Amino acid sequence: MALKDTEGLRSFCDEISSDEPSPGGGTASAAAGAIAASLLAMVCRITRKSKRHEENWTELAMLSDSLLTLRDDLLRLAKEDSDAYEALAEAFRKLRSDGSEEAQAAGKGALETATEVPQRTAGACVRILEMSSRVADIGSTQMRSDIAVAVRLAMAGLHGAQANVRINLEESEDEAFNEEVRKDLKDQSNRATRAEKEVLSKLSSAQRQQTAGTGESYQY
Repeated sequence: MALKDTEGLRSFCDEISSDEPSPGGGTASAAAGAIAASLLAMVCRITRKSKRHEENWTELAMLSDSLLTLRDDLLRLAKEDSDAYEALAEAFRKLRSDGSEEAQAAGKGALETATEVPQRTAGACVRILEMSSRVADIGSTQMRSDIAVAVRLAMAGLHGAQANVRINLEESEDEAFNEEVRKDLKDQSNRATRAEKEVLSKLSSAQRQQTAGTGESYQY
């Protein structure tokens, strides 16, 4: 089945490429993660059509459902990120004209929300990466490149979301909050690196087996 329509994609890209700061990198990061989850769900669904993989049909269905849930979470986060930026910008505008305790508290709350949204985006991307390893185990070997693309997109979503978290932490004066977030970012990065290395190794191994004797070899 060919791509039905590009208008939705064009509309999204038009919003990203506007002369407004939002939606921006946080929304784009969530979108990258959502596409990664969608690709992996596709691999699961196509593999389930094959009798050769019948013993894994149940697990493939469960993986697909979980990935589609993550996709939907990330689509919501794409909107939440844009909304959080707008709320933060408004809170900062009020803070510049009103230095009251109420305005300061509102600014702090808006900043924390604008930090936590991309932090959740990054966390979702890590879960996608971890699930991709199992998809590589039981998914069709003919779809190695789709899995590899999903891994790269999930990593892009992770790194982009974390960049947004870090730039917001530069504005935060709550050291306890900052330390907790930095700790989570470090854990996310470690988990993602392990998962990426694991799945790409599996894909490269499958590629070598597939092309044995042909002289063709490459690393994912």
